[in-house]
Amino acid sequence: MFRNVSDVETRSRKIALAAPVVLRIDAALILIMAAVAAYYFIYPLWRSQFLIEIWRTEGWNAYFQDAAASGERIYPATSAQIVNNYPPLSFYTIGLLGSAFGDNLFVGRVLSLISLVIISIEVFACVRTLAGGVVGPALGALWFAAIMSHNFTSYVGANDPQLAGEAIMGFGLVWLLRRHKAGQAPLGPLLVMVVGGFWKHNMIAIPLTAVIWLFARRGRRALAPVALSALAAAAGLATCGGIFGADFFRNLLTERDYSFGHILGNIGHLQWSAPTAMIWLSWVLNSRSLGAKFTSVHVPIALASCLLQWAGDATFGNVEFDWIIALGIAIGVTCASIETSVVARYIGPTWTRAAVVTLLALRLIATDRQEPLLVLMDPQFKHSFEAGEQSVRKEAAQVASIDGNVYCDIKIVCRLAGKPFAVDDFKVGEMLATKRLDRSELDELLALRRITTFKNEPIGMGAVDTSLAHAIQRRRTP
Repeated sequence: MFRNVSDVETRSRKIALAAPVVLRIDAALILIMAAVAAYYFIYPLWRSQFLIEIWRTEGWNAYFQDAAASGERIYPATSAQIVNNYPPLSFYTIGLLGSAFGDNLFVGRVLSLISLVIISIEVFACVRTLAGGVVGPALGALWFAAIMSHNFTSYVGANDPQLAGEAIMGFGLVWLLRRHKAGQAPLGPLLVMVVGGFWKHNMIAIPLTAVIWLFARRGRRALAPVALSALAAAAGLATCGGIFGADFFRNLLTERDYSFGHILGNIGHLQWSAPTAMIWLSWVLNSRSLGAKFTSVHVPIALASCLLQWAGDATFGNVEFDWIIALGIAIGVTCASIETSVVARYIGPTWTRAAVVTLLALRLIATDRQEPLLVLMDPQFKHSFEAGEQSVRKEAAQVASIDGNVYCDIKIVCRLAGKPFAVDDFKVGEMLATKRLDRSELDELLALRRITTFKNEPIGMGAVDTSLAHAIQRRRTP
């Protein structure tokens, strides 16, 4: 192997001299990705203070959280013009927290921000369990935090239960991987995933991956814990049926329009995560590590789950979260075991990892949407949020003066005005999309029930110009 003792000593000295350089480069890579994540987190954190509609479900969630906290029914009758197709846990939890700490609209936003941090920690923990080390886990977690804060601003820091539900599922996954590695029973983690399903029902990738992984690794020994967790889920559904009645199932199974065109309308958003997926794919084809085997199951399931759910009308970025979490774990194990990649054979693992981080950071930064910079430097951008909040309060005063029930496009306006939740644009939209109702019949129905339609001004996130180029042009225009 070596010609003499001198060769061994020379090689040892070279390794010793290279080690500090490698450590410095790896530390720099972590700092770069941390800076990108912290930079993009500024915007959702700052924006969460304003009384505007960040995402269309905010007011919808707040209404049902109010109902849960006050003991009112949260699953409307079929004849009502509102629907609740979410499971109950998030409404009662956030509603009660809102009763204790203030408006649950803002409590839900804080929980969303905290959940993002928790999921990032869970990504770190999953990668560390699968591949070891610190650098790979840190890069995977920070990439996840960065892309979520930048490309999913409709949900990060919004009153929506998806991120908190993903945090519950993520805890179950971390616990499962650790218990499996230690040869311990997986029932506890599977039950945590069942709880996550009663918080938000469309998180498919983690529990399905867990079940397939257990059967692949444990064979028949996985049958009992999987069966018990399935029984727990069935018992939970039966309990909900007993508490809420048949309306629980009718609401949960609300009909919606399905079309391949809906997938085409959403699939372009995958461009942001595509480089990460390609980097992982180029690595996983040449690796037989535990991390490679796990992500080979997790990533395809997450992508399939995302695409299938996008087939439904009015499904948006939240169904992509399973995919982003899977990629966070995947890129983490890739960076942790980068020495098995083809590129590393030519330029070494350290410089290959540096190239990966450079590509990921550039893909995030190379965009006209630089909201954190606008927050820090553009007074007009900040003023648009203050103006939006003033508009919400002004419209709420107008709605409050209207007799009877009111249908608001922006539901936080009707809620602030003290009006009950009378019309859900999701339900009526799906009734129109599935041809159960046409526009004239809807107008007649609203008139019959004496519901006034209030046309809101375009306030909220859809009215905020987040273009950096436009901001620069405004500053140059006298």
